[in-house]
Amino acid sequence: MITAKPGSRLDELLAAYAELKPAADEAAARLKTVTDAIKAELTEAAPGEQRIDVTHEALAQPLRLSYVESWRLNTKQLKAEAPEIYVRFAVKGGKWELRGIQP
Repeated sequence: MITAKPGSRLDELLAAYAELKPAADEAAARLKTVTDAIKAELTEAAPGEQRIDVTHEALAQPLRLSYVESWRLNTKQLKAEAPEIYVRFAVKGGKWELRGIQP
C-alpha cells in the first residue's frame, strides 16, 4: 500500500479527492433524479412523441428528449450456445479504475 508523503503532489491530490468525491457523488445522484423526473414529465406532456424539445429561462440551451433505439449482443447466451463464434470476435480490453476499498 502506498502512503503519500506529506506535502507531495499526491498528498495534495488525495486531499482534494477526499473533499470533492462525496460532493460529486451527491451531485451525480441528484442530477440523475432530476433528469429522470424531467424525462417522465416530458413523456407525460407529449405521449407517443419520440422527440420532445423543451426550453426554460434557466437553461443555457434547450434540451431535447429523444427515443434512441439500441441493439446489444447477449454475450452470456452467445458464449453458451456458440462459444467458437464468441472466441473469434471477442476483443479483450481494460481500463484503470480508482475506487475506495474497505479497510
